[in-house]
Amino acid sequence: MRENDYLALDGHSMHIFLTVLEQGSIASAADKLGITKTVIGNNLTKLRSVFQDPLFVRTGGQEIVATARAEHLAEGIRSVLSGMRQLTVEQDFKPKQASLRFTVGTNDFQRDLVLPELYRQVSNETKEFSLRTIIDEYPSVELLRTGKADLLLSPVAPEADILYKRLFIDQSCCFFDSSAREQPRTLADFRQARYIGLNLVDGQRAAPISAPISRELEQQVAIRVPNFSDMASFMRGSDLLALAPGMLRLGALSAFKAIKTPFTLPSIFIFMLWHKRHQGDVAHQWVRSQLESAVGNVMQRVKLAEI
Repeated sequence: MRENDYLALDGHSMHIFLTVLEQGSIASAADKLGITKTVIGNNLTKLRSVFQDPLFVRTGGQEIVATARAEHLAEGIRSVLSGMRQLTVEQDFKPKQASLRFTVGTNDFQRDLVLPELYRQVSNETKEFSLRTIIDEYPSVELLRTGKADLLLSPVAPEADILYKRLFIDQSCCFFDSSAREQPRTLADFRQARYIGLNLVDGQRAAPISAPISRELEQQVAIRVPNFSDMASFMRGSDLLALAPGMLRLGALSAFKAIKTPFTLPSIFIFMLWHKRHQGDVAHQWVRSQLESAVGNVMQRVKLAEI
């Protein structure tokens, strides 16, 4: 047999072979399978070529008997068909038996608020859970396409091959150190204030999630930092204001006073993103559901800390 002849094997032909073996007759096998004897003959011819054996020989009349080679092949073919059948069975995911490794691309805001809750939930429900983070203010979808990340948490919802689901909506508010300055109350107070914001992205004005919302207030940004966590050290003991996601009062800016502004700030939409190749992965589906649950728990804490 040539080295690659096994590639000619297929489940249909092997199933016909076993039926003929069990029935002891091509006619009986044809009746049971609901196909013609010609179809059976053609499939047996292919298998004879692969195995270089007649497989069945006539004993007189319509009766046939399996060769020694066919009898030997039967157990292996049953095993192969059983394995093929298992490939088509819906995966049964059992968290308690699972060892999961997930990489999440996110910024420090969502990392600090959501991922600790996710880790606690998943690690309690699985045999082993390893969580790695890639921190970027706007994590690139290329992390998903290249397999460097399994999930992204982002304010940007892309299309095409990237799937997404909205996790929550947050509102921006004003943070400041109440021990170092008075609370701004009027629009004039805000116009006269100095601000801390995030670094500009690609030379453009920073997105509303992370910077003052008007060009006027944008000009008042005195300090720029790469992430929300870095804001705290500059704000402490200073007169700086930060217009940032309200949920930060549970995280990086928890030590500061948070107030609503006398002008409208944009809503902040946070999405969970994943590549479509993981859409049907039961383990991935389970982790995504756990992430939604973790966000729900965080949002409950946010309500308790409402301004």
